[in-house]
Amino acid sequence: MGIQDRYQAYADAFEETYEDDDWSRLEAYFTEDASYAAGSEVARGRPAVLERLKTSVDGFDRRMDSRIPDFDPPSVDGDTLTMRWTVRYTKAGAPDLAISGVETAVFDGDRIRELGGDFDPDALKAMGEWMAAHGALLADG
Repeated sequence: MGIQDRYQAYADAFEETYEDDDWSRLEAYFTEDASYAAGSEVARGRPAVLERLKTSVDGFDRRMDSRIPDFDPPSVDGDTLTMRWTVRYTKAGAPDLAISGVETAVFDGDRIRELGGDFDPDALKAMGEWMAAHGALLADG
């Protein structure tokens, strides 16, 4: 199985995990010493990576009424996969929010050693404006 297929399996497992909150399902996709960098913060070690992913999902995605991800076909260069994504969120009482960015996964064999993500600059601006205007709606989940 190539890294593109393995990443797709991870992405599918992530969506299952989003639905049932069973984060142990994702352990098989990360090396023990994996890292996850989003913005300036870096989680190091598989347990910290999974906790960071869960915290992110719980703190934002699960507080929305719906989440619709869309992924462009990834590109692969050696052990590195890069994939552009867009996620559209809905929340009653607020306009829809669409954010986008790029995720990069560096593999060690069939496991992710480094996972990183960056929002597009326009997405950061849109998210900041949306949160300023409607963020209070997220307080109740």
